[in-house]
Amino acid sequence: MNIDGLVAATATPMHGDGSINLDMIKPQVDFLVNKGVKGIYVLGSTGEGFSLTDDERKAVTVAFVKATAGRMKTFIQVGHNSWQASAELAAHAESAGADAVSATPPGYFKPEGEQGLVDGLKIITDAAPRTPFYYYHIPFLSGVNINVGKFTSMASEQLDSFVGIKYSDGSTLYNLQTMQEAGPGKEFLSGSDEAYLMSVAQGYKGAVGSTYGYGASIYQNVRAAVECGDFTTARMWQQRALVMIDTLFATCGRAGLKAIWGLVGVDCGPVRSPLPAASAEQIEELRKRLEHMGFFEWDTEKLRATA
Repeated sequence: MNIDGLVAATATPMHGDGSINLDMIKPQVDFLVNKGVKGIYVLGSTGEGFSLTDDERKAVTVAFVKATAGRMKTFIQVGHNSWQASAELAAHAESAGADAVSATPPGYFKPEGEQGLVDGLKIITDAAPRTPFYYYHIPFLSGVNINVGKFTSMASEQLDSFVGIKYSDGSTLYNLQTMQEAGPGKEFLSGSDEAYLMSVAQGYKGAVGSTYGYGASIYQNVRAAVECGDFTTARMWQQRALVMIDTLFATCGRAGLKAIWGLVGVDCGPVRSPLPAASAEQIEELRKRLEHMGFFEWDTEKLRATA
C-alpha cells in the first residue's frame, strides 16, 4: 500500500455506560481527515479491540469504513485468542471494504517460533485473500517475541497478501537492523509515538500511533524539520510530543489517550473495564496542563509538512 505519512490509531467511542457509541465515529474521522493523516488503524490497543465482543468489532469496522468514504486508508485490527475468530473478523473486514487487515497473534496459548506464527496467520490471510495484511508486532503486550527479519522472509514466501509489519518494539537499533534484514518490498510502519523522530531518521515513511490524531501537527513538524535537515527543530517538536504523552499518562493513566479526544471537540467517552476510567477531576487536570504547555496552540506553528 506504500503508506507515506501518519496513520492514527483510533479510539472506539463509548457511552457513559461502556456501550459502543457509533454516532461519534464519523466526527472522529472528519477530524482526522482535517488533520491530514493518511489512514486510521481501528480496533488496536488504542481502540480497545480486545475489550469488545466480536459483534461490536464488526459494527465498529463497518462504521469506520463507511465514515472514511475513501478519504483515507482504513486498517482493521483482527487479532484474537482464536485464529478462527480472527479469520472471521478478517473476512468481515474485507467484505466491509477495509483497505487492510492487521493482527496480533493469540496471547494466551501462543504460537511457537516463526513458522508457528506464519502457520496461524495463514488462517487469517486465507480468509481475506484480496486484502493487504500487516502483522502487528507488539511483544510487550502479546508476549510473542520473534526474529522479525526471519519472520518477514518466511511470511513473504508463504502468505500471499502479506505486505508488511506494524512494528511496536522499543529497540530502535534492532528496528533498523530488521528493516535491512527483511530487504526491499515490505513496509515497516513505525509503532512508537515516543520514537517517531528516530523512525523518520531511519527511513520509515509510514507510522501508526495513538497520539497521531489530536497530535498530528506535532509529528508532521518533526518530519518536515528532518526533511529540511533541521534536527534542532525536529528534536524540539519530538520533545513536545514526549511532554504531551507524559502528561496524558501522569494525569489519567492509559485512559488519557482517550480522554483528550473530548478536549479537542470529539467526545469518545470513557475507556471500558478492565482499564480504569479517568475521573472528571483528572480530565480537568489534564486540560489545565495541556493548556499550560501550549498544546492547543501548536497547530498555529505548523511547518511546511509532508507527513
